[in-house]
Amino acid sequence: MEDIIGFYPLWYVPNFGSNNILAITAVVHVLFSHMSVGASFLLAYLATKSYREKKPEIMLYVKKYIFTLLITSYVIGSITGPGIWFATTVASPRGISALIHNFGWVWAAEWVWFVTEVIIIYVLYYIINKIDAKSYMRLTWMFAAASFMTLLAIVGILSFMLSPGGDAWFTSGSAMDAFYNLNYFPHAFMRASYMFALAALMGIVISTRLENQELKSSIYRVMSMWGIGGITFGTLFYLLYIQTVPQRSSEILDYAITDIFKTSLFSMVIVTITFFIITYITSKRVKRATPAILMLLFVLALALYPEEKIRETIRKPFVVGEFMWSNQIIARDIPAKKVKSEVETIDKNGLLSVNPFVPESMKTIEADNKVDAGRTVALLQCSACHSVEPNGARSLTKKIETLTDEKIIYDFLEARLSGHPELGGAAYMPKLVGTEEEKQALAAFLADVNKKRLAEESQKAQN
Repeated sequence: MEDIIGFYPLWYVPNFGSNNILAITAVVHVLFSHMSVGASFLLAYLATKSYREKKPEIMLYVKKYIFTLLITSYVIGSITGPGIWFATTVASPRGISALIHNFGWVWAAEWVWFVTEVIIIYVLYYIINKIDAKSYMRLTWMFAAASFMTLLAIVGILSFMLSPGGDAWFTSGSAMDAFYNLNYFPHAFMRASYMFALAALMGIVISTRLENQELKSSIYRVMSMWGIGGITFGTLFYLLYIQTVPQRSSEILDYAITDIFKTSLFSMVIVTITFFIITYITSKRVKRATPAILMLLFVLALALYPEEKIRETIRKPFVVGEFMWSNQIIARDIPAKKVKSEVETIDKNGLLSVNPFVPESMKTIEADNKVDAGRTVALLQCSACHSVEPNGARSLTKKIETLTDEKIIYDFLEARLSGHPELGGAAYMPKLVGTEEEKQALAAFLADVNKKRLAEESQKAQN
């Protein structure tokens, strides 16, 4: 029993993958949560402008923006937030557990700031034009501060997930060594900058509902300038951010990220900043919200999704802090936490034996259960990123779909998943662990999948 490892039950969505469920939820949440942080400063700026320039008509726009923000960021965003917690808890329970144990107080602080933010946004909506302008202005800056603090808290955790930035955390175990890592500040300012651009896009959509043409044109120009600034500074901070990622991540970015994602991101930067420039120039003639709404949808599909996908990919083969692989196997000792690598134990005893949720019938591999045991190995080691079905998302058999010989597949797996990129192993893939019998069973399963698929294709061709 001492060799049993504390794995959790596996959540696997056939053909689609649990990772894609999480990705969809996360991208929607990122859109509205990022918009909220950027909007908090926009609202504070507009409230200040209204107070100092004695332009109470601006507050009509502020109220419309707050109402839209309540519906989007504080309803949809607040639903997808717990959705991320649920999805990560069932998709990667050991990963989220490691983060909670290391950043418990950081998350507690973030929740305090978030609750403060939610309370203030509702207060701002219901007391607008009911208190003096100066007090209202101060309240908007309190809202902006609370919102920004939630960003600063979460970015530290996200940056740690990519890399602790060195060996300090492994020896000290200090949350501060993990939190203030090498790419924390470039990451924080990059996200903050792009948040302003997102908020400006939403601001343009809302502006089209204003009846006062002079006010509408003025707001268009303000939003356009914030958008141009956000895109410009976000891109500059991105160039700084990319210099702080681990060497492994730089290599993955160079050769493992598809050109379509890179092209999509670059194109959206150009298109979005062009949109803001055109809106600024034609501020007196813009009448419809359709272009801005389309831009938001394009940003969601062609910028946020590729960006989040790239961020997840350059973190591989790890899911947390360069010590836990994406399949939730701990791959490195953490002396400060008294955590030991599980690789040696799994190689010695077998992954099927040390996982308490594997059926007893699978723990001993025989000729009659070899393929089924191989499928179980595939689910446990690979399904965090791949589908085990031949036509599923990122199918495990895609790169070997023409191979049906178990020995050839076994040799391919040993080379590709060696854990040594310098010897031909994939830098973004965890090492294949387990006993020789388990590795051979995995090869047998993949060969069986390919044989069945080729037989089906042959049958269809004959018909």
